Amino acid sequence: MIKFKKLLISLLGFSFSIATHANSLCHSSCTFVLKSEQSGEYSIINPERAVKRMTPWSTFKIPHSLIALDTGVIKNTEVELTFDIADYPIQKWWPKIWYEAPISLREAYKYSAVPIYQDTASKINKKRMSQYLADFQYGNQDISSGIDNFWLNKSIKISAKEQVDFLQRLYNHKLAVSKSSLMQLKDIMLAETTEDYKLYAKTGAGGVAKDKALGWYVGFIETKKETYYFALNIDGKSFKEVIKTRIDAAKEQLSLAGII
Repeated sequence: MIKFKKLLISLLGFSFSIATHANSLCHSSCTFVLKSEQSGEYSIINPERAVKRMTPWSTFKIPHSLIALDTGVIKNTEVELTFDIADYPIQKWWPKIWYEAPISLREAYKYSAVPIYQDTASKINKKRMSQYLADFQYGNQDISSGIDNFWLNKSIKISAKEQVDFLQRLYNHKLAVSKSSLMQLKDIMLAETTEDYKLYAKTGAGGVAKDKALGWYVGFIETKKETYYFALNIDGKSFKEVIKTRIDAAKEQLSLAGII
């Protein structure tokens, strides 16, 4: 069972308590960052990894969706979206929902529709995307690898701690975007509702090297008493491996911390 040490440690520029674990799904090649809105305290598994910047994969769909809504590139979460197959030819590994028919932003977010978001990024354009990411203080803010691929194991990188801090700024309306855009984003982020909490989140995963994949699960939880922000990233030998463990590993820590 997880135990949070009472000693508050100052290291790497911020204070946190160390989360120890035994037989946890979050192992040495994993980090989990949890932050309380009320106390502002971080609880972390593997603090050195927690500040290491990595490719965000589809967790980038959180800021991406917000920017698309705020700029008006996407009018609302239900408008039908398409892409040009001449620009993004259909790949054998693509789920059919990505291309068989127009889909809404809600569906594109849920099913991580890569070509829809690539097309959307091109319409947002490099200048506007850079301006928003600078304002968001999102990771290294580097989109130099290309406007339609920088989040796909390319130039932009972000740490688990930075994910949590960004989500807190988003939740508290500290970003220069409209209230309507934030409310629409929050609506499509809702992943689970119970009598005790609401969980808002996004997954992300992909190969980062030969025989190595990275999986993410990030979001925030509203309980009856307060709000918590979390981010988990985990290594695996394959895409299939990390997509099987990322959500379970994060929810294990949330459960052991007594939040869900």
